Amino acid sequence: MFFSHFKSLSGKARHQGLLTHDREGRFTTEMGKWLPQRSSAPLAMPLASVLVTICLLLWMVQNAITTRKSYSLVGGKGKRMTLTPLSPLAKAIAWGYLAFLLLLSIVIPYFSIISTSLIKLRGFGLSAGNFTLSHYAELFSETENDALSAIGNSLFLGIASATLCAILGTLIVLTVRKHKKSGKILEAQSLLPEMLPGIVLVIGIMLFWNDIYSLLPLYNTMVILVITYAILFLPYTVQYVTSAFTQMSESLTEAGRVFGGSSCYIFRHITLPLILKGVCAGWMMTFIISVRELVAPSLIAPPNTLVISTYIMREFEQGSVSLGMSMAVLCVAITVSALMILKRRMRL
Repeated sequence: MFFSHFKSLSGKARHQGLLTHDREGRFTTEMGKWLPQRSSAPLAMPLASVLVTICLLLWMVQNAITTRKSYSLVGGKGKRMTLTPLSPLAKAIAWGYLAFLLLLSIVIPYFSIISTSLIKLRGFGLSAGNFTLSHYAELFSETENDALSAIGNSLFLGIASATLCAILGTLIVLTVRKHKKSGKILEAQSLLPEMLPGIVLVIGIMLFWNDIYSLLPLYNTMVILVITYAILFLPYTVQYVTSAFTQMSESLTEAGRVFGGSSCYIFRHITLPLILKGVCAGWMMTFIISVRELVAPSLIAPPNTLVISTYIMREFEQGSVSLGMSMAVLCVAITVSALMILKRRMRL
């Protein structure tokens, strides 16, 4: 999953204008050169097919390795947690490693974002008297309310796509578990969106729905965005639910059948409660990624429709960096709040 996602990052970076120099050719950057022109777009398809083939081969190797042995962590037997004490040196190394990760992944980037959102004039930097909250006030005082509209659209797309992915992902994993051999084909198909660069997949969706517009006029509507998000992020839910299923012992469902439980009863009272945390984790991951997604709304969003990511990019292009960073901080606050609420609900 990490490899499949990583190989598309340079394509996203080029689309977002982050790669200004690309002397070394990559699959995604080469496709990025051909995709903007419809006449040359078919030239990108062979490269996309090569990427899919590589990822499918790696997925098959991973399946061959992981299916040799399985360890059920949730079963009918009792268990006891045992803590392993660490030596002082091991504790120092562990805390040092944790502090290093937090510094690189949280402290430095979020300090940059928050400080930039508070700066009055960028030329004076982090000097005394150069901080203000006016950028946050401006988000809610715009005459056209573009910021509030962007937040509302992002929340709608995040909730709708995450819910759709949770339902589809759970059904897919249930089918794969029931038909283990033939279900592998369905599992591979559900992971295909993660094997393609997002820009390739979105352009393919855009061309498809545009061609059938006379039959099903969903193009240039919010519905097409929900469908696109669900296609893009379905692999995350499938992987989270699959992980939850892998930890569950089959003896639990077998015991339910022995005592006369129907398939529906076993799912509602045994399977679903045990995999619910995995489903919620997949829902939350899809929601977080959907809220900050940029490629899909940039290409396929209806006219004059903004989401958080496109609003931030618009402010950057207009030179209002601090206003864009304020929206980024607000986006982080929304996702963190949603994560805390969901985790609290899962504990109840």
